Amino acid sequence: MFGMSDPNQTLSQMIRYFEEERHEMVEVMASEFTSMLLANKQRDGATQTLLVKGVRILAEVLSIRGKNKLAIQATSVLLRERKKLEKILSQTAPSLLSKLTPIEQDYRTVGSVFATAGKASKAKKFFFKAHKSMPGNLAAVLAACQVDGSKTKHCKLLAADTQASGPVILENGAYFLRPENAPGSQIDPVLAVLETCSNNHQECAIQAQRIRKECNEIANGIQAANERLQSAMDSLQPKHDYYQYS
Repeated sequence: MFGMSDPNQTLSQMIRYFEEERHEMVEVMASEFTSMLLANKQRDGATQTLLVKGVRILAEVLSIRGKNKLAIQATSVLLRERKKLEKILSQTAPSLLSKLTPIEQDYRTVGSVFATAGKASKAKKFFFKAHKSMPGNLAAVLAACQVDGSKTKHCKLLAADTQASGPVILENGAYFLRPENAPGSQIDPVLAVLETCSNNHQECAIQAQRIRKECNEIANGIQAANERLQSAMDSLQPKHDYYQYS
């Protein structure tokens, strides 16, 4: 079924269906795909990689479809099989370890599954695992704050990561904060948390004001749409006209 004789093709097809939001089909395919690979007890690195990718998709689609108990079970399989994959690669192809999906991303996936299931404490545990594994992870601390709602206890950390993220960037008509070495976020959810907490925490108010100021300056042409990129380009410009000495 579904061309399971070629697991690589099946995985590509699942990813395409997932992007097309054909979630019911993806669930059926991912369930069969992962069951088939789990039944193979002699998995090599390539097969284990396919399994981890398949379980990741399965966990996400089950959560989207509201099958929270099954989604949580799938995240347990994801973390277990990812650990096995890391062990296999460390023994057979250590150079490939750096090409794995960052562990912080899987931690955020697990956190999101728990959040959707209404398990706030577990969700925050994994969001902070993501943040610990990659400091400055704006996306992770934002997710933790969103679990807390309007009474977040972590807004100071969000403000600190927001400040460290650098200037606002305009991309395809939307404004983002993009740390150089960690996942970022569109500004709207960040502002929603910062402004909710700004009355009690000055650092939140300062960052919210800074973001809005930079958005206005980008809109009015005062600030570059991507100031970090513009600064890098400017640094490549020659400082002197060497021909003036000839």
